[in-house]
Amino acid sequence: MKLVVKQTLQLKGQVTPPSSKSQSIRAIILTTMCNGESVLTNILHSDDTRDAIQACRSFGVDISESKNSLTVSSMGLPFDIQSREVHSGNSGITTHFIMPMLGLRKEANQPIILNCSEQMRERPIKSLVEALKNLGMKIHYLENENKLPISISGKLTGGKTYVDGITSQYLSALLFALPCAECDSEIKVKNLQERSYVEMTLNWLKDQDIQLDYFSAGDIDTYQIKGKQKYKKFHATIPGDFSSASYLIAAGVLVPGEITLGGLNMADAQGDKKLITILQEMGADIVVEPSHIRVRGGKKLSGIKIDANDIPDLLPVLSVIGAHASGKTEIYNVAHARIKETDRIFSMAAGLRLMGAKIKEKEDGLTIYQSQLRGANVKGYGDHRTVMALSIAGMIAEGKTVIDDSEAINKTFPTFVSMMKSIGAKMEVEDGISA
Repeated sequence: MKLVVKQTLQLKGQVTPPSSKSQSIRAIILTTMCNGESVLTNILHSDDTRDAIQACRSFGVDISESKNSLTVSSMGLPFDIQSREVHSGNSGITTHFIMPMLGLRKEANQPIILNCSEQMRERPIKSLVEALKNLGMKIHYLENENKLPISISGKLTGGKTYVDGITSQYLSALLFALPCAECDSEIKVKNLQERSYVEMTLNWLKDQDIQLDYFSAGDIDTYQIKGKQKYKKFHATIPGDFSSASYLIAAGVLVPGEITLGGLNMADAQGDKKLITILQEMGADIVVEPSHIRVRGGKKLSGIKIDANDIPDLLPVLSVIGAHASGKTEIYNVAHARIKETDRIFSMAAGLRLMGAKIKEKEDGLTIYQSQLRGANVKGYGDHRTVMALSIAGMIAEGKTVIDDSEAINKTFPTFVSMMKSIGAKMEVEDGISA
């Protein structure tokens, strides 16, 4: 499918962004490891959460869904997995988090296959695989070296290991599973990226009274975790998603008018809330109230330098904002944006360049100069964040922009188009348009 976007001259209205994907999937994973019945309200309904739910059902848990909640009934550990294959779909968080969990099952010495979608098969897993081998598990690649699908056997016994810090998901996966291992564990991480996501994980562990120690020396972070711990059933409400809200906020800043966003908690650990302070520094009119965030558009923005190490998911929308801001905007220290659903540094440089932007691609980011954007046919590269960011560019560009792979937005934000249209955006999903 293709998303057709036309220049939008004004936005107005009130919207509530969807629930946090990162928090939703962490909660689903955690309830799977609990013994008893847990209830999650305000859960995100998207392709990624459906992948997480389906994968966790493979672990023998009962998950019942309603419009606003999930009820998860689990017998706890060890898991009684009847299937010989678990499929994690296209969800990176789900895939990485369940890898160590497969070492916490009955009959752990019997091999089980972890499979996933074609896109997820392109993402690296070597560092997490090597870490799990150090912790007692046996893993074999079934098709391509260092890529899924894989065969897994052996218990997650614990011990000492190292994991690459290029994505926080490797560390978070170990932090969730290792408290349930037989032995105490120690994880060393070098050059940890995306620290706000690790903080999110640690907050869940703190709520569960999990015992662990943390210290840092130079570029090495060390986590020491007690083994033989147990998770307890819980009820939780998932907060709004600042990553999804970033497109609404950016549109509200770049297009004249006023919009109000509800359901977002500035006290939550999500790193992407930083977009608000970045935009305020650039000159945007954004006011944060206890119950809502008000955004007034049309203000002049000035380019700045942005260290995006902890906020890689914001790189696409920040690059669009940079094309609008006066002077030069530099987004740096975010090389790990290249190993997401697609190489987002490349995809955004390619798309915005076709739309007339003056933009330079660097190994760890982008340099963008103020540009007059014009409509163009651009690629979404099957990446939800690239598609949504380029749609915001289309709203401020002259003429018509056509973005392919628009179905990718269902990964995290299925209501994106209808929500944007509700505040005045000129966009439609269409089939059969020649690019």
